[in-house]
Amino acid sequence: MCGSIRREIRPFLEAYGKDMEFAQIELNWFDWKFQNAKGKLELLKEWNIPVWVMEPVRGGQLANLQAEDAAKLKAARPDEGIPAWSFRFLQSLPQVTMTLSGMSSLQQVRDNIATYEESRPLTDEEMKLLLSVADDMIRRTTVPCTACHYCVSHCPMQLPIPDLLRLHNESMAAGPGAFIAPMALSAFAQNQQPSSCIGCRACEQVCPQQIHIPDALHDFAVRVGQKG
Repeated sequence: MCGSIRREIRPFLEAYGKDMEFAQIELNWFDWKFQNAKGKLELLKEWNIPVWVMEPVRGGQLANLQAEDAAKLKAARPDEGIPAWSFRFLQSLPQVTMTLSGMSSLQQVRDNIATYEESRPLTDEEMKLLLSVADDMIRRTTVPCTACHYCVSHCPMQLPIPDLLRLHNESMAAGPGAFIAPMALSAFAQNQQPSSCIGCRACEQVCPQQIHIPDALHDFAVRVGQKG
């Protein structure tokens, strides 16, 4: 489990966990690794706290997959719609007791009701398949930062590069209309923004993943409106 989750969430649970009737978290098969939803679920399990799920289909993102990804899932369950995979994933997690799904049409309501008329949890092989599709999606849309922090000590601007790349990845994964990254950036000091990168590339020289960090930060700055 990611150490930061333990540091950030555990103190809260130690103080209030015994009084919690449930916890509401963002949980879906894409964020199982991407936002370490698995780690959050495991931590809540230590306190026997039931989980209510928000963003089960990640704002519709997981209902509209690329053709190659959708084909893999359709081959495994020909009678199942792509959105249903997100709900079958949740049906496979005993801690989940409530799923909150935003629906924008009557047909979506009907489809979700039809899905939940029966419980069809994923098999182990189907779970591996679904998470492998998530891995492929993550590789296609994000930079492979491992937060080793080697870059930070070489940055003359002392930018929190791993934090910025994490938000860059969130913005890339969310696509148009992404709001989490811009909202999170508002808490960063002005001299800690992606636009503060001077492009010296000192960070690149020590990056084990060989990420073109200044290019990623420039793209991020453009995406959030800090550069034209």
